[in-house]
Amino acid sequence: MDKPTRLDQSSLGELYSSLIEINQKSFASGEYDVAYHALSGALHCAASLKDIKCLHQVKQLAGQQLAWIDAHDPEYEHSTHSASKRGQVSIYENVAKMANARALIIHQQASDLPSRK
Repeated sequence: MDKPTRLDQSSLGELYSSLIEINQKSFASGEYDVAYHALSGALHCAASLKDIKCLHQVKQLAGQQLAWIDAHDPEYEHSTHSASKRGQVSIYENVAKMANARALIIHQQASDLPSRK
């Protein structure tokens, strides 16, 4: 197998948008696991794009979706309640934390670049 060719920025942005759309559709239909994986994919697209705005969107969606799950389907295996019974945190909380961490890393890397004069 040949080494794959990485997507250009435009195509990666389109993939991010598609994954967010899949997240929204699958979450609205109660397919929380599919929604999570689409959101996780969007996180990785945003990180590759070094797009802090998109990373914040992923964090926000993860938080909103987890809050909805906790309020309306607390017995779902990855709700805060169910995860805490296993001594874990929700996968949605993890994706929110990962999005925040990637945004902080990108911000720090940008701050570490020598200033151009």
